[in-house]
Amino acid sequence: MTTQTENKLRVRKAAGWILQGHSISHVVARMAESEGVSRRTARRIAAKAMDLVYKDLEAVDATNPQMATVLIHNLQECMARGMESNNIGAAVAAARELSAMLGIGKHNQRSPNQYYQR
Repeated sequence: MTTQTENKLRVRKAAGWILQGHSISHVVARMAESEGVSRRTARRIAAKAMDLVYKDLEAVDATNPQMATVLIHNLQECMARGMESNNIGAAVAAARELSAMLGIGKHNQRSPNQYYQR
């Protein structure tokens, strides 16, 4: 039987993989393989990890945190897949969408009129 500390470490590890852009099914398979747990246990760990990511996002002022969690996860997965397939354009596009969604780098954004001035 595992201790609470071991469970917390597993959940943090799974949350890290989720935040890196890996899908839940990938996290479950990787957790089962790396920790030697059953797939059912790995699914429970992945669910707790997604809850942890959700709670972290809930601390940020978002109007629909569950949808924002899914969107952020999907954009991170798109970035990861773009990098894996050497499709830098897709990774950059996903990063820009994520940046705009989270409001990161607002002070560096240009107004649309700046692009069309001659």
